[in-house]
Amino acid sequence: MLIADSAPQHHYEEQPEQILIVDDDVVCVRSLHAVVAELGRVAFTTQASDAVRLAKQLRPSVVLLDISMPERDGYQLCSDLKGCIETIDAAVIFITSNDGFEQELKAFEVGAADFVPKPFNPQLVKARVQVQLALRREQRRLLSTQRDLDHVVKNVPGHITFWNSDLLCQLCNDQSGKWFNVPPDGFLGKTMEDVLGEHVAKAIGPSLSQLMLNAGHDSSLTTEHSLALNCVVADGSRRDIHASMALRMDSQNRWGALLLLTDVTAVNATEAALGEERARAQVILSSIGDSVIATDSSGRITYMNPVAETMTGWDSTNSLGQPIETVMPLMSHEDQSPLQNPIRIALRQERKVGMALDTLLVTRGGNRVTVEDSASPIKDAEGHISGAVIVFHDVSEARAMAIKMTHLAQHDQLTDLPNRLLLADRISQAMRSAATGHGSLALMILDLDHFKFVNDAHGHHVGDLILRTVADRLTAIFSAAATVSRQGGDEFMILLPEIQSPEQARLMAQAAIDAVSSTIVIEGADFHVGCSVGISVYPDDALTREDLMRHADSALYRAKSDGRNRCSFHSASIEEMLVQRSRTGKTLRAAIDGGRVEVHYQPQVDVLSQQVTTVEALVRLRDEAGDLIPPSEFIAYAEETGLIVALGLAVLLDAFKQISTAQTIGQKLHVAINVSIVQFAQPNYLESLCELCAAYKIDPKCIELEITEGLLMKDADNLRHLLERLRTHGFRIALDDFGTGYSSLAYLSQLPIDVLKIDKSFVSRLATSHQSVSIATAIIQLGKSLHMGLIAEGVETQSQVDKLVSMGCTSMQGYFYAKPMPADALMSWLQQRSNIQIGGSY
Repeated sequence: MLIADSAPQHHYEEQPEQILIVDDDVVCVRSLHAVVAELGRVAFTTQASDAVRLAKQLRPSVVLLDISMPERDGYQLCSDLKGCIETIDAAVIFITSNDGFEQELKAFEVGAADFVPKPFNPQLVKARVQVQLALRREQRRLLSTQRDLDHVVKNVPGHITFWNSDLLCQLCNDQSGKWFNVPPDGFLGKTMEDVLGEHVAKAIGPSLSQLMLNAGHDSSLTTEHSLALNCVVADGSRRDIHASMALRMDSQNRWGALLLLTDVTAVNATEAALGEERARAQVILSSIGDSVIATDSSGRITYMNPVAETMTGWDSTNSLGQPIETVMPLMSHEDQSPLQNPIRIALRQERKVGMALDTLLVTRGGNRVTVEDSASPIKDAEGHISGAVIVFHDVSEARAMAIKMTHLAQHDQLTDLPNRLLLADRISQAMRSAATGHGSLALMILDLDHFKFVNDAHGHHVGDLILRTVADRLTAIFSAAATVSRQGGDEFMILLPEIQSPEQARLMAQAAIDAVSSTIVIEGADFHVGCSVGISVYPDDALTREDLMRHADSALYRAKSDGRNRCSFHSASIEEMLVQRSRTGKTLRAAIDGGRVEVHYQPQVDVLSQQVTTVEALVRLRDEAGDLIPPSEFIAYAEETGLIVALGLAVLLDAFKQISTAQTIGQKLHVAINVSIVQFAQPNYLESLCELCAAYKIDPKCIELEITEGLLMKDADNLRHLLERLRTHGFRIALDDFGTGYSSLAYLSQLPIDVLKIDKSFVSRLATSHQSVSIATAIIQLGKSLHMGLIAEGVETQSQVDKLVSMGCTSMQGYFYAKPMPADALMSWLQQRSNIQIGGSY
């Protein structure tokens, strides 16, 4: 009968030991059970036939076995247990009354671990069982360690061999033969050349032999050595191999050698790549234009590139290990106070940090350099802060350039005065301040009178010098609180940010007019330039910046309309007129661009012969409703804006067309065309005019150019030269509105004038004004004495015709003969006058 018993459970890491008792004496079984019960889990049987089966099942660490049993003696049972794989490691202790020497010797021969005679001493049995249990535990530990070691050796990423004193292989971990194609069972007792190949054996063998030889002579010498190889392995590839060898005693107590070969190809490649990358980084850091300083986690310098050395004045030798503040002290540009280095913030807050604006670096030599850029923490592979790096550069020149560019963006290039952009900002600031303090401000627009004539006559160089002189004079008379700006061309704006009354603004405007009007000496020549000023007051005239500027502009227009060289305040009527003027300007531009400029023609008639000698071309413009706009509303605008050039070209081309049309019906037509000083001032005016005549096959003798007496007086000397050239090419010259100005008779006698036109203001008062009669008579006598032709303008009645004829003027133009008419109507009108001979002389 089988009885199994369990020992108490203990909190051990290992499972309780299994102890098997086999004895046919039940009393003995009980006694033994009592002795070993606390040493483990105890099972027992009184039947020898069940012992092997039960042992295979339980795999006991210790078997307490009797020798004399009925079915099978203990010797045979012990042999059976040692013959089973499951029980071969069990320690068999014989407990028997057969205590002779021969019985004890036979017990050890069949594999017993111990022998205890009966009657037994319980303490002795317990002690011997404890020893066997301890031995089995140590045996299992050693086996486990051996298995772990075998696993490590087999799986270590290297080739491990052990060589005896004869350099014959005793151990090799290359079970797959992947290193040198040696099969698992083909290495034992083999030479180094057989196992490792000729190349490796020749490289390692001498070193290993020498190591053993030295150890044999003197055991105190080193017993380890290493070297580097490059060899071909089993797959045919060439690999970098690191060989490590260490001497150990072999089984015969002689020196042997443990050899470890490690494939370091990838490591070497990685180290080479890292070396290249490190060298590349060094080159880059040495080549870039920025300064780079690296520190450790405590802020002490570990690296500086050459640019940083130059900028700080510290070389790497002296700077390494120094706190960042020692080598790179920073301070505020504004108040010169010390600043914390961004490295410290980057290390503390573990984030990228930019420098404060306007940061100064104090170099080792005491110089101060404006710098900017940022610092960042450096983290290792685990994400821990290992240091920081700061990259910075000198921005002194860039900062100076930025200041300069900002200044250029806000100032006029010629005069260095604030421009429109800066003025607009200051107006807005002044308006906010005035609104807060319930104050007033004034804005003036100052425009130079007739500056264009000076500029065209004497060149832009002189014009620029005059503008600079005006800018200096304005800056001198106005306080520092005022803003004097140039808006472009000959226009200046002055902002008075705080005035007590409009009268204060008027006085300052008059002071500006007086300053500008004083003689300006340029390169030894005297120039007299007047100016007009428009004034707008906040909040009386406007509540917004745009309205304030627009109203000042309308006031300027009023000052010019009132005679120039004066100042004027804003008025609503003037603004309305400017709005209308703007609309007219848009209409004019659209008509010129769209080819919708109209030209009407008014005949000039010789009273005695009733011949039409010439027709005057008169430009007309229609508004959006189709109504004609008076020439007085758009001619002046065209002259001021320069559109008169395009407008004059349109009139000239239409005149060419009518001359050509008249030729097709057998009539030779002369056309008088009004010319502005703006047109005369165009470069190559004469050449352009001649080229157009040639292109349209028009004889210059068919073109009469009319100039006004006012134009003549502006620049008579230069104009005379141009008129002489025009007459040389065949063009006729007429002086329009004669008698309304203040022409010098001396100038008149020297100018190449073909025709004098008596202004209609004198003609209209011939019947009522003796003075007009006297002036008209003088003009007629003057023209005849200078051999000039005469034309009376604005003739509307027969009495005027008769009076003029009696005074000696026989060529007339006016409503009495014909109103200005479109070109097609002109041709019909000419054909209807069957008695008119076209092309007669004056």
